Amino acid sequence: MNMLMAKDIVSVTDFARGTKEHLAEMAVTNRPRVLTQNGKAAAVVMPVEMYDAMAHDAYERKMDMELKATLEAYARGERGIDGPKAMEEIRQRTIQRRLAR
Repeated sequence: MNMLMAKDIVSVTDFARGTKEHLAEMAVTNRPRVLTQNGKAAAVVMPVEMYDAMAHDAYERKMDMELKATLEAYARGERGIDGPKAMEEIRQRTIQRRLAR
């Protein structure tokens, strides 16, 4: 994402008064708006496509980090638990969740 420009920072009041115009411009520029309240950043509004891309990137990063940690553990000789024991733990957690409802 590019650096924020002055026009990307607006007050909550200004955004509320011109929501339709702000949303139309955001759709064209694909840039977020930082909403301020009493001169301080209070929220960020962004196009759905931008949010989806950001959420996807975050998920991919998380999966990469988990894979790296797993490979490093395997290299250290940690092999986890055997399949039947893992399945039993999953069954027990599922039963506990059902009983908690």
